[in-house]
Amino acid sequence: MKLPITEVIENVKDELLCYEGAEQTAERWEKEFLQWVEEHKGKDKDIIVDGGQVSLKIRDEEEIFEIADSYMDALDEGSVKQYWEKF
Repeated sequence: MKLPITEVIENVKDELLCYEGAEQTAERWEKEFLQWVEEHKGKDKDIIVDGGQVSLKIRDEEEIFEIADSYMDALDEGSVKQYWEKF
């Protein structure tokens, strides 16, 4: 399934905001995600550019939860750089 980048951001931020006090974390994830998209557009098969719209190919809705949870884990472990390398 493919989701517009704006929906991916909205959904992942909603998941991140389930964690107490995660407002800044959600904003940080959005900033880093947009940077990742710009750096990988045209290089990553999961980023789809159709006309002027950019989408991300994901397996299913469950992947949104995994994206948020693994980001929180990466923050706890100090491995955010590796998170984006494996994204």
